[in-house]
Amino acid sequence: MRSWLITVLLATTACLPDNPGVAEGQAETGETGETGETGEPGETVETGLLGCPSGESCTIVALSQTIDDRVDLFTAAGPGPRYRGALDLDLKPNPGGDITGEYLDEPYGLAWDGADLHVLIGHYPNRDVGSLLSFPAAGLADYEAGTLVPLGDWWSGSEVSGLGVRLTALERTEPLSMVVHRPSGALLIAVFANDLMVPDNLWTKPSELLGLASPSVSGAAEPRVAAAGCAGAWSIAALDPNADSVALACDGDETVAILDASPLSADAAPSPTCVAEIPFSGKSVRYLAPDGLGGVLVGEHPSIVSASEDARAWWFDGDCQLRGFTVLEGESSWIVRALALIPGAEGPRWLLARADGDARGVVILAAEVGEGTISECGRLDALDEAGAWTAVGGSEPLRPHALALDSEGTGLAVGVGPGNYDAAGPGYGSVWWTELDYGDEPCDALALDPVELGASAPAVDPTLPQTWRRAPDVLELIEVSG
Repeated sequence: MRSWLITVLLATTACLPDNPGVAEGQAETGETGETGETGEPGETVETGLLGCPSGESCTIVALSQTIDDRVDLFTAAGPGPRYRGALDLDLKPNPGGDITGEYLDEPYGLAWDGADLHVLIGHYPNRDVGSLLSFPAAGLADYEAGTLVPLGDWWSGSEVSGLGVRLTALERTEPLSMVVHRPSGALLIAVFANDLMVPDNLWTKPSELLGLASPSVSGAAEPRVAAAGCAGAWSIAALDPNADSVALACDGDETVAILDASPLSADAAPSPTCVAEIPFSGKSVRYLAPDGLGGVLVGEHPSIVSASEDARAWWFDGDCQLRGFTVLEGESSWIVRALALIPGAEGPRWLLARADGDARGVVILAAEVGEGTISECGRLDALDEAGAWTAVGGSEPLRPHALALDSEGTGLAVGVGPGNYDAAGPGYGSVWWTELDYGDEPCDALALDPVELGASAPAVDPTLPQTWRRAPDVLELIEVSG
């Protein structure tokens, strides 16, 4: 589901959101597959790939290897080895790792609801529509650390067959991202709804927001559907802890849509609140984060790094009114890959993954509420010094693709991957973890002793596609308190 700098290559590569592709097509209902024989929904576990011993606290990093059809799992904090294991999700095996043609699954969006790890699959049962896989922690309780859970342990033919895994057919084109609506337990799924293989000026079909009743409940899952009010919904962010209010970054028409998800608690559909327009066309509007005040910050940049086009950050309140914006200054335009709100900061502060050229890295943005200004006020230099942007084994420089902060804002995971990769060759991406020390001000944040979690996983072997790391694009933190 995702390379975004050189459009002409898209026809021959897989369709990551930063490497677009898939055909159109929608339906109006989804259906949940049968539950396997192992594990009960909601059961807490102390062992296995998603377990945490009683009385302990654990932070587990789940990482979508979106090109290589796998989810990797690491222990970032708490007991257990760094590399916990991985889930093989190659439902349509890619001969020799070649991602051209029809052999695409592409796990992308991730969500953890306290019992299950949910994974959006971009192109199953076919290229035109995606599905949802749900893995209960209980079903993975008996696996030893370091195990790659083989497909045959939970999949047979074209259906789930064990470990309590559930398949929900979403029957929509490119469901890309999701969050959990805490009061109801529903998943809120942003549907891109357009063909990522065509030029972005053709991304005009209206997107949707699905409220999918928790797949932990067996039986049919009829989604609650809301028109997003925009085209090309690329990512979703919750604007409050319960995800009652959510925002979508919409790349098809350069807008931000805000929706009210509170009706889900009464078994009704989410409802649109407002749409904010960014007054520049032909730009990438893909990543956003809440501001902690009920509003949202969104990044906008040209589709190709340019010395003549600016990148900007736009700040809207919960009614889509402009609070402020800033031009992200530099010798060339920035590429905004991800944003994350620093919780508890006095005045909104965000981490931003900057992916362009030699300036790539993780920077800190600060907003002044009274003045409506946003500025770059710091950088996590320790990641630069640790070599986070240099591939071990590959020649392609790495760049930050994804960010995830823990609930306290002191633990940070960073997914890094190559800017370009071979459609049938290895990639040398990785994932890093660091604790943050903010001192007296969040802008003074220091990354303490960055650790490359990816170094603990099986080394990339050019002859073994199941070890490749071409696009580590999505992170989810699983925080378990014993």
